[in-house]
Amino acid sequence: MNYGELLSRTWNTIWEHKFLIVLGILVALGSGSGGGTPSGGTFSFDQPREMPRLPEIPQVPELPDPGTIGPAVAGLAIIAVIGAVLLALALWVVSTIARGGLIAGASAIDEGGSSSFSQAWSAGWRKGWRLLGIGILPAIPGFLLAVLGVGSAVAFGGLARYIGRDVGLPIAANVGILVALLTCVLLPFVIVLGLLRTFANRACMLEDTGVFRSYRRGLEVLLDNVGSALVLFLIQIGISILLGIAGILFGFAALLCCILWPLLLLVQGGIAAYFSTMWTLAWRGWTGMSPLTAAPSYEEPAALE
Repeated sequence: MNYGELLSRTWNTIWEHKFLIVLGILVALGSGSGGGTPSGGTFSFDQPREMPRLPEIPQVPELPDPGTIGPAVAGLAIIAVIGAVLLALALWVVSTIARGGLIAGASAIDEGGSSSFSQAWSAGWRKGWRLLGIGILPAIPGFLLAVLGVGSAVAFGGLARYIGRDVGLPIAANVGILVALLTCVLLPFVIVLGLLRTFANRACMLEDTGVFRSYRRGLEVLLDNVGSALVLFLIQIGISILLGIAGILFGFAALLCCILWPLLLLVQGGIAAYFSTMWTLAWRGWTGMSPLTAAPSYEEPAALE
């Protein structure tokens, strides 16, 4: 693979079709609100690593006892929490669809055809449920771990209250050890699925695969081109570090001056669009796609298999 040509083609694609940056802004909004999934904390090749983020929605502090405040105030606080969760969920959905639109738009342009924001967005929208399923899958192990941790804490507290005395450190230590062991087991799955999401998204958008088939196809392409993918990933890290160093002062200035927030968001959108397009063009090269070759089709267009 000619990496210089790939980076140059990526830049030309973004520069000549600036609607991709708009889609990148939507991706950046969703990533800033939760790392790319409702539970947050996933990993993805086609996301910038070191650029400063926009100020995120602040975490809502623990609500006071409703008995010490008025019911109206407690109700407003609960509504605010629900509103924040719904807003984060909406941003994640928009971001996920925009990811698919970026992939479809960049692929159509690379084929020599034309594309626009509405066409790219429509392509992502048509496969929205599959893209959402692909995005949710990496969060399932973390969700199970969170449920287990909360359940263990509740069970421990209930046991202590039932006995009516301190049950001592041994039980707490055992619960902590169990959660730590499960974290060690599940965390690699979270990381691997998060990284494979980049490839699964492209399998879904460009080869019309379902959720699970997208991950299998993404793994196939990654294993067949692991050397090139690793080099490309290292190039992305290097670019991100350079951009991060250059953006530190700008990030501090943006935090002090709200007027600069839109410009910071524009920069983040451009970076997200660049990396997404870079991986899309790489995928097309790895899978043998060309302006004269149609994308392979599969028999399982269903959302799940």
